[in-house]
Amino acid sequence: MTPRSRTDGALWVLMGGIVFVMVAFIFQRDLRLHMDGVWAQGTVVRKERHDRSRLSHGVDYVLHYRFPWGGGWRTDQRNVSRELWERLRAGSSLQVLHDQGDPGNSQPEGEGGLPMGLAVLAFVLAGGVILTGAVSLSRSPGMEEA
Repeated sequence: MTPRSRTDGALWVLMGGIVFVMVAFIFQRDLRLHMDGVWAQGTVVRKERHDRSRLSHGVDYVLHYRFPWGGGWRTDQRNVSRELWERLRAGSSLQVLHDQGDPGNSQPEGEGGLPMGLAVLAFVLAGGVILTGAVSLSRSPGMEEA
């Protein structure tokens, strides 16, 4: 194998490692929210419907809401399901789960978070990419032989 195949193997390991770390961060953040989060009675401020670009067809349903935090009100927004978006109106009340230490990490009841199945799939795929790179590296001759 050539030095290029060694570089390719290292790139596979690096890409898999980056994906693994990103998914682990998102999963840890969502897990912390669900384990230590606080429920608050929130209010819908407004709703927006955004058409996606011509390339990714579809619609994003954005809900702007506020909830009590730190003696005042915190306003946040999140993409939500079409069903929730259609059910609520400006002024409607809703339950909001938020992180006491990071109120920007919030989500309306029944929305948000990285689904467990998707997290597991992402970890498995990242592990496969890392393994592919490691195998490629192990089959590459040492630099002194190249």
